[in-house]
Amino acid sequence: MKTFTYTAYTPEGKRRRGVVVAEDEADASTRVAALGLMPSTLEAQAGAATKTRRRERKIDRDLLSVFTRQMAVLLGAGLAADAALEAVQGAAGAARIERLAAEARAGLLQGESMADALGRAGGALPPWYAAAVRAGEQSGDLAAVFETLATHLETSAGDRAAITSALVYPAFVTVVAIVVCAILMTTVAPEIVAMFEDSGRPLPPLTVTVMGIVDWVRDHWLLLLVAVALLVLAVMGINRNPALRARRDTFLLRLPLIGRFLRMAAAAQYLRTLAVVINSRLPLTEALRFSAGVLDIARYRAEAEEAGEALKRGESLSQALNRLPFLHPVARQLVQAGEASARLGPMTERAAVLAESWLRTERKRVSVIIEPASMVIVGGMVLTIVMAILLPIFDMQALVSG
Repeated sequence: MKTFTYTAYTPEGKRRRGVVVAEDEADASTRVAALGLMPSTLEAQAGAATKTRRRERKIDRDLLSVFTRQMAVLLGAGLAADAALEAVQGAAGAARIERLAAEARAGLLQGESMADALGRAGGALPPWYAAAVRAGEQSGDLAAVFETLATHLETSAGDRAAITSALVYPAFVTVVAIVVCAILMTTVAPEIVAMFEDSGRPLPPLTVTVMGIVDWVRDHWLLLLVAVALLVLAVMGINRNPALRARRDTFLLRLPLIGRFLRMAAAAQYLRTLAVVINSRLPLTEALRFSAGVLDIARYRAEAEEAGEALKRGESLSQALNRLPFLHPVARQLVQAGEASARLGPMTERAAVLAESWLRTERKRVSVIIEPASMVIVGGMVLTIVMAILLPIFDMQALVSG
């Protein structure tokens, strides 16, 4: 079986693109026609060039979460792996998921394992994802592994969405306030300044200061634009440079609120991945290696890798995890209890749930602080500009009354 990409047209004349698995080009054309489409072009994907294109087509975490949930449901219903992939392809609703399912099914029909087929089709799947799928194939419990992976990805997506939604309202209010203030300072304020210049009276100090800032921004807007661009480039450079990124992370970890949040996020991410891989029946050494790989902070990743080396040297899992300062003592105690009671998987899962619960609570605290703080800052800015406009009006009114 081969994978063909096609360009076809509907009876209404709309162009459609997709992927189909077939024996040859004639079979592919027949399969496309069976979808009610008129095939225009067919291209077989094979060889090194295909692998290059596959690596370029990366699937993001949200789409991967949807695909994983679909596979978990279909495999849990008793479908074979290739039939589940075919069903996902037929009802994907997204071109990337359709392509992933089609290419993975093609690899599966050519004799590859599910993990290898998904790895080549997905382009850049997380290493622990492929490892968990491979372990599920070896244990014969692939449906349970996909269920665990789907839950993990959905929880991660929910966490990211919660952080984003907590920042949307303050950001929107800030933008509106800046636009309103800019309109006031560029339309109303100059008229008031002109009136005072005609009367010969001095402007209030607050008005002079604010107008000075506005004039400086107007005269140096290009310099400000360049400075913002340089700041964006600096942030991108820091993210790409390991040494600079490590220094940034060290600085952020020292901050009271941000540092605590980063530690809790790292603990939740590490424990969730550890629980997923352990429940996939991989060896503990592999579980610690994949769990260390998901940590973004270099310092924590190095400590997690050292914990993996300690496990190889003969230490118990709980002793190895004592080397990770970002883990809460209660989480380590749960893992230790699971190790002692031969229920390591469920107890690690419980530790991960506990860490994620703490992270959600901390996120709520952060959002509760961010929203009123941003409102106070924006309100102070608006009040300053309004007072800078009203004070000259009050002075003019006093002059007229006198």
